[in-house]
Amino acid sequence: MDGVSIFFPTEKLRNDYMKRIFKVEEKIYHKNMQDASIFGVKDISFHNKYKKIPGYWIRIELKDSQESDTIKRRIDKEIPLFWREEHLFFPQKLMSQRAMEKMWIQKYNLLKEGYSSDAWKIFLKEGKSHLEDGRVDIARAAFMCIYRNNPFFLKKYKRYYVFEDIAYYYETKGELHKSIKCLKVQASLQPRSSEAYLNMSNFLLLNGLEEEAIEVCKRGLMIEPDDEYLINNLLIAYVNCEYFDRALSFLEDRIKKYPDVSRYWKFMGDIFCQIGKDTAAIICYQKTLDMNDEDVLEAKQDIYYSLGICYHQICEYEKAIYYYERFLRYNKEDSIVLLNLSKIYGEDLKQYDQAKYYAKKVVALYPQNGYGHHNLGLIYLYTGNLEKARWHLYRARKLLPNYQPIWDAIVELKKKYSAL
Repeated sequence: MDGVSIFFPTEKLRNDYMKRIFKVEEKIYHKNMQDASIFGVKDISFHNKYKKIPGYWIRIELKDSQESDTIKRRIDKEIPLFWREEHLFFPQKLMSQRAMEKMWIQKYNLLKEGYSSDAWKIFLKEGKSHLEDGRVDIARAAFMCIYRNNPFFLKKYKRYYVFEDIAYYYETKGELHKSIKCLKVQASLQPRSSEAYLNMSNFLLLNGLEEEAIEVCKRGLMIEPDDEYLINNLLIAYVNCEYFDRALSFLEDRIKKYPDVSRYWKFMGDIFCQIGKDTAAIICYQKTLDMNDEDVLEAKQDIYYSLGICYHQICEYEKAIYYYERFLRYNKEDSIVLLNLSKIYGEDLKQYDQAKYYAKKVVALYPQNGYGHHNLGLIYLYTGNLEKARWHLYRARKLLPNYQPIWDAIVELKKKYSAL
């Protein structure tokens, strides 16, 4: 062998083994090699990474001499095979967790190294290297090995975030069960933080697992009772499961404790609106607007829309128009609000010019909107413009062939033609 590369898990082990091989007392550094007299050695170089593998590496270049043979024999005698480059464990394919842990414990000398040894840092770097190169399952196995054997190392300097990184990767790949397992490990390493529970609840909600999300949120709120993001996720889960009574009861308790928090009033209004209790929803929304804080400023558009809906439902049309028009200041091209305004003016107030104004806007902005054509067709039908009514109703039928009100309107149109 003309040269050999050797891995060591710590700098101390590298120094100790080099002293044995070269029979010297002082440390060996690349920078003082020119002054050293080590027969048979051409060069020694030190590396913190070799072929993408982190560690305390040494590369020994040997001369072609009798002295080099002596060095070779010492290397063969002193250096364990599992630290030699050609035998070093650095998995490229996934093996069983038990098999990999056995190899890593041997490689990093973990049974003899202390909990604060640099070997753990190099092991962590290996795990991150696997993660960066896309060997995520292997990276997780490495981090789990550290977690099982030295969890306090992961708690220090917030190293536990490696599990969050992997959890996000698995979630994007659709492997939710692996993602949740990683976040549970993170939670165990952060016993005073609800952060991992928040991520778990996010992932569960995204995957439609509201019941599980509810339990996770509750566990997180036991740690941090006022975590607003967890509270929001819990309420979303309750509403998605149609546990409206639970959601309202929870909000009532929060409002008793924090009566001036506008988002609680807003959320309560949203729930009342969803279950058809429009008057109660209006009271909550108006209470929210009265607070006029930063949260309200961000939510005004949504509140105006909801108030328009609620007032429309209880037939207070002038107030519904007022809030719909306030909403249009934020989004003047919203098809639903424009359509609702047209219907109020046409069907409810019989003010067909205003109804036509908003209906034509919908059709101009969204020519493929079948509901818009249906509504405009009805206005022309009611005002006696049968040709235009016919055009828009037939266009609506083409766009929404299964929408029964369109067929009913066409029947009415034909009756009017017959009566001419």
